[in-house]
Amino acid sequence: MPILDFLPPNIHTEKGWIVVNDIGQTSDVKVFAIGDATRPGLVTHAIGQGRTAAETIHYQLMHAPRWPEIKQVIPYERIKTEYYDVCKGDFTPEKEAEKCMSCATCRDCHMCEATCYWGAISRVEHEDGTYEYVVDDEKCIGCAFCAGICPCGVWEMVENV
Repeated sequence: MPILDFLPPNIHTEKGWIVVNDIGQTSDVKVFAIGDATRPGLVTHAIGQGRTAAETIHYQLMHAPRWPEIKQVIPYERIKTEYYDVCKGDFTPEKEAEKCMSCATCRDCHMCEATCYWGAISRVEHEDGTYEYVVDDEKCIGCAFCAGICPCGVWEMVENV
């Protein structure tokens, strides 16, 4: 349980955790909380929550009408754990810090694009500096090589209806 006795009374807590909305805002709209202060979780969850909170604060300071997109969490079963090192217990903080923590989002490894024999997958860069991998439905034969090779589980195969 986090130590929360420093919080002012206007920030709501429940059962020892800070209460926040989907973007990490507390009951005081100028205060954000993330990670283990809000609920137990993984470091990757805290990183994602921190990014969402930072984007929200940025939009507020810029008086931008847009809020950060809340991304859906990819189910653990879709993540290919074979690509990650097994933790053997003999680790140091330095070794742990070097590990990839992809957060189940695309890490731009190009493996899907390189694996697609038919050239159905391409990387598209947007003006704002973001990117996405897109599928050309005319070329895709539904072999699922992309879904099988992706270490992060971002590709999802759906049945044609």
